[in-house]
Amino acid sequence: MRKYLLTIATTAVAMALAPAFCLAQHMHGHGSAGGGMKMDTREVLVEGVKVTIQIMANSEHRKMLKDMKMKDDIEQGTTHNVTVILTDQATQKQITDATVSMKIVDPQGKDQIKNLKYESSMKSHDGYFSMPSKGKYELLVLVKTGDQKKTAGIYYELK
Repeated sequence: MRKYLLTIATTAVAMALAPAFCLAQHMHGHGSAGGGMKMDTREVLVEGVKVTIQIMANSEHRKMLKDMKMKDDIEQGTTHNVTVILTDQATQKQITDATVSMKIVDPQGKDQIKNLKYESSMKSHDGYFSMPSKGKYELLVLVKTGDQKKTAGIYYELK
């Protein structure tokens, strides 16, 4: 009986932690010798909101979607997936009711502007962009919550 209860408890803990593990893989999979995802993650603090920006080549993103048994909805003609996660600095809770737009300026000065799609299962916003050539890209994020607007930005060197 004790072995049976231990098995049930272990299974319950594993099931409870599985979603957190999947999110952690998406959030922190910087690539490793163990075959992890290759993703560049940057964080910016803006007026009490931590804006986490994750950049992943579509080839790596496709592997991640397959591993997580999620729909492969990669936009044709794009090279990278950019994911934005918003966290309230005070409460450490993710902000899920925002509208997020992104502008990416390539090394030649040409820009792409898109509204990012909210992915409820990941509690993140993401979009697909074309970043085909090496160089410095500027990524600008506009976050709208209610009547408030916040902007964040980073530079990303594609090597």
